[in-house]
Order: sequence, then C-alpha cells, then structure tokens
Amino acid sequence: MIELFHATFSPVNIIPAIILTFVVCYWLLIIFGALDINSFDVEVDLDADMDIDADGGTSEFSVSWLNNVLSFFNIDKIPLMIFLTFTAIPLWAIAVMVNHILGNESFLLSLLFLIPEFILSVLIAKPLTIPFVKIFSKLNEPTEQNANLLGKMGKVVISASDLKMGQADVNIDGSSYRLNIKTKNGKIMRGESLLIVNFSELDKCYIVEPYESIN
Repeated sequence: MIELFHATFSPVNIIPAIILTFVVCYWLLIIFGALDINSFDVEVDLDADMDIDADGGTSEFSVSWLNNVLSFFNIDKIPLMIFLTFTAIPLWAIAVMVNHILGNESFLLSLLFLIPEFILSVLIAKPLTIPFVKIFSKLNEPTEQNANLLGKMGKVVISASDLKMGQADVNIDGSSYRLNIKTKNGKIMRGESLLIVNFSELDKCYIVEPYESIN
C-alpha cells in the first residue's frame, strides 16, 4: 500500500494523481453539500457557426464536429464530472502500471505516454458512463411536474433553433430545472428570455419562443 502511494505521487505519475485527487475532492464536496453535481458543467454553444470573410467571399466554418465528439463520449448527456471521474480512474491506473512495467523514471517520457493513456481512458469511460446516460435520460423525461412548466418563462443557457437542440434554465417555486429546448422557428440565443409553449414527444424536448416575440 505504501509502495502504491509513493508510486502514485512520484513525478512520472503526478499529473494523473492530481486529476484523480481533484475528482475525489469534488465528490467529497458533493457528499457534504458544498457543490452541486452540475457545478463544473461547461455551458457552451457547440453549434454556433462562424462566418469568415476572405478574398471578398464568405466561408462558413462549422464546429458541429465538436458537438458530435462530445455526443459520442456521452458528455452532452451526463454531468461533465461523471465523465471525468470515469476517465481519471483508468488514466491513473494505466499510468501507474505503464511507468512501473517499463521502469520509467523520466517525467518528459511520462508526458509522452499520457497521450495514448488519455485516449485509452476516454474510450474506457464511454461504456462505463452508459448506465448514467440512461439514468439522466429518465430524469429528463416529462413528468406531471414537468408538464406544469408549459407557459413558464426561463433563460437560455445554450442557444437553440428549430433544428438544433439547446438548453434553458427555468425556476419555479425555488426549484431550478435544466431543460432541453428547441424553437418553433428561428434561433434563440444564450441569455435571452423565453416562454415554454409545448413539449415535443419526438425530440423529447420543450418547444420555446423568445419571450419578447410573444404578443
């Protein structure tokens, strides 16, 4: 046990050890109620398109590939820290084993090893998080309480359109709901106020309109 402790915090394994320590501290703070499970979720608009002017013309640079990558690894379906937890544990274990088996004592070489170790770890994390995807999918399904959200106002967290799903926060009686949303027509941007007008059984998300556009 002492040897494992020394190996874990040796220079060649210090980066995976720091990540694992961060994850452990995070879950301890969750247990003691100091943090929420979504505290470190990154709120970004992954489907934003950038128009770049070059040689008098306009070329559209899409970042939808990033959305597809995050979706492949279930990061858009579960809290980020759950995925990081199931990445950090195998990353630490693989790094300790690889450096021990190879007898590596070079920090620079251990940094090089981290690249394939990280790739392998995220591939391991994907199947390990599938049960949590199902759990959070069930939690996000419409319930009698969620049906009462129709006609309520909220604020956009991730931009949405009639083609692209986003997210919004709705606060009712002191309870905050993070909802998947689409619009009836056009786009609604992050920070805008919205009104929930319907629920799409097909897309399993709420249909919203900008609050200012409601007459």
